[in-house]
Amino acid sequence: MIARHVEEDTMPRIPVCAAVLTAAGQSLRIETLLLDEPRTGEVLVRTAAAGLCHSDLHYLTGVLDIPTPAVLGHEVAGVVESVGDGVRRVKAGDRVVVTITPSCGQCASCVSGYATRCERVSELRKRSEPLLTDTAGNAVTSLGAIGAFAEAVVVPESALAVVGDLDPIGACLLGCCISTGVGAVMHGAAVSPADTVAVIGCGGVGMAIIQGARISGASRIIALDVSPGKLELARVLGASDVLNPTVDNARDAVLSIVPGGVTRSFEAVGRPETAELAFSLLAPGGVATVLGLMPPGSRIGLDAVALIEGDRRIQGAYMGSNRFLADLGPLLEHCRRGSFDLDAMVTSVIDLERINEGFAAMRGPSSIRTVVSFAEGIAA
Repeated sequence: MIARHVEEDTMPRIPVCAAVLTAAGQSLRIETLLLDEPRTGEVLVRTAAAGLCHSDLHYLTGVLDIPTPAVLGHEVAGVVESVGDGVRRVKAGDRVVVTITPSCGQCASCVSGYATRCERVSELRKRSEPLLTDTAGNAVTSLGAIGAFAEAVVVPESALAVVGDLDPIGACLLGCCISTGVGAVMHGAAVSPADTVAVIGCGGVGMAIIQGARISGASRIIALDVSPGKLELARVLGASDVLNPTVDNARDAVLSIVPGGVTRSFEAVGRPETAELAFSLLAPGGVATVLGLMPPGSRIGLDAVALIEGDRRIQGAYMGSNRFLADLGPLLEHCRRGSFDLDAMVTSVIDLERINEGFAAMRGPSSIRTVVSFAEGIAA
């Protein structure tokens, strides 16, 4: 149980150990911060495990901006410790995962099936007091109103899904990379057994796409990555063919496997040139889905003839256009049956004090997902 600390003249706040970004490009510092108690509609979750996502790395290095000081992290599993007024769907003791895209379920986007476009997400995250402060009372930013690199988080009830006895080390990945990759397959691109698929980038999102495409019955799944180790794992997880763009001419190699091009391609790297490659691999009528985050101002160039005369499309799919609460039930069943391999996607497990080593390892060729383990949360 996390100890409580009561400040005079304020609501109770909870001391938590957290990894704090003080400035872009700097290493994270382990500090004690004060977390607000859950208010109406909110839930306090004791962190069991948090994944290191490439979007976190973008904020850490300054590719993407965030006000500092800040606690990064958004891919998290944990145990509900307490709930605020009005919470009905979860209770203390529930094991849960968190999504960075809570949805109201009532706006036009939500009722149309586009939960990641919820028009009230800012309202769901809005609070009268900051989630986190330092010990002097100064506000600390929480990435995505989560801030998962801390011993506990407070989030809206709508950001949570119950996962039962699933190991939190793998379960945390359901909150971002898996819901993004599988969501892109199921909803963003609607992959079917009639489709042929190319996946550019075999990190966490890419591996989730490969497994999702296999589950969806795609007739051919081609994985492209510069790491031989990742390509080997991609084949284990469902890729029918693997290509290294530094060795093979990517477009020619894909067209030699699927003459005319693939019907669905996915970009999970976050570079304009790989997005352009994804489009170039398409057959007439094909759809390229870009998932990788790119620096602000990035531009993608396309062959206009291929776009117009070939009826090809390129699209974004924020968080894979997933439907978090609806998708989690089937995903959990696949995980429990072994048809979706969670364990294979976890490259390494570290404690919070080694988080900077974990981010350094992400730049290596063999990293899929590093997970920070919070021993107390897992033992609960």
